[in-house]
Amino acid sequence: MPRGQSSPSRGHMLGHGFYNRHSQEQGLANQLALPLLMRAVDALERAPVGPELRVADLGSSQGRNSLLPLASVVGRIQRRWSRVPAISVIHTDLPGNDWTSLFNTVLTSPDSYLAGREGVFSLASAASVYGPIFPAGSIALGYSAVVEHWLSRVPGPVTGHLWSPRAGERERAAWADQARKDWRVFLTERGRELIQGGRMVLVLSGADEQGLSGAEGLMDLVNRVLGDMILAGELTAGEYAAMAIPTYYRTRAEWLAPWNSSSWARGTGLSVEHLEEFVLDDVYLEQCQNGGDAGAFAEDYAAFFEAAFQPALFGALDPKRGEEDRRQVRELFAKRLREGLAQDPAACSARWWMAIMSLVKS
Repeated sequence: MPRGQSSPSRGHMLGHGFYNRHSQEQGLANQLALPLLMRAVDALERAPVGPELRVADLGSSQGRNSLLPLASVVGRIQRRWSRVPAISVIHTDLPGNDWTSLFNTVLTSPDSYLAGREGVFSLASAASVYGPIFPAGSIALGYSAVVEHWLSRVPGPVTGHLWSPRAGERERAAWADQARKDWRVFLTERGRELIQGGRMVLVLSGADEQGLSGAEGLMDLVNRVLGDMILAGELTAGEYAAMAIPTYYRTRAEWLAPWNSSSWARGTGLSVEHLEEFVLDDVYLEQCQNGGDAGAFAEDYAAFFEAAFQPALFGALDPKRGEEDRRQVRELFAKRLREGLAQDPAACSARWWMAIMSLVKS
């Protein structure tokens, strides 16, 4: 598949609970947003909620990282509100999401928002965040964690690389334009779906002022591994040319652009209550440096990469390859990635540039 085209299947997280088991970094980012989320819940008590309060979990994946924030939301409402409505939590993700793992997690985990509570209901929608999901004025609280950096399509090549922050000026402009369009669609639809006084809390994977995500060392290693596989005849140049991770990391200015550059954002009814940036600690490197070893670091990082990004890469393999051949390519890549990670953990460390944002519908 040429770069610039996209297939929904290429962005899916690995199934059978694999992403749940290897998403520690994303879970840490969720925890940092809890105070902002609790303030949003408290403000909702003054909104016209009605007999049912609907919470949207946008981009839920396999559910593990949704447990703490959603249980905190439900618990705070039921403990502190003077009038407690029925609460419906609606998980959303793409059609190919691992829905079985999601519902197994939500229904059976002792940490679930359902555990030991009455009047709470769990639902799902298989619609993209870059389109309509809910009826107008039906959602009281939206929560989205580490989702909006994924683009709706691959906008073009990244010459000699697969990571948008490494794109040249012209190529990066195409990625930035797609990111701008996707962000506007997201805000338009969420503004339509929220009730008056409704809130949206977002945990965002972003970029510093130079447009760097904080994971460039890791992605440079991934790119070198793929290049070595081409030289060894294990991967074709055509397959590599079709590989691109469909993510874009917005700067603070890009997150705020809809409100700063025109009156367009005001038409959505949304305004920014809070935007705060921070750098996420590298939990894997800390473990390595505090009594761990480089081999364990490499295993953890390789599993994280596989869960988050590998499906987007190896969906580009030549469809003429048989399944066994495709498996061997993936295993060779994983082996070489682990070797590279173990050689110099600090050089490959990812310290993700993050932001937390709260929006309100007026």
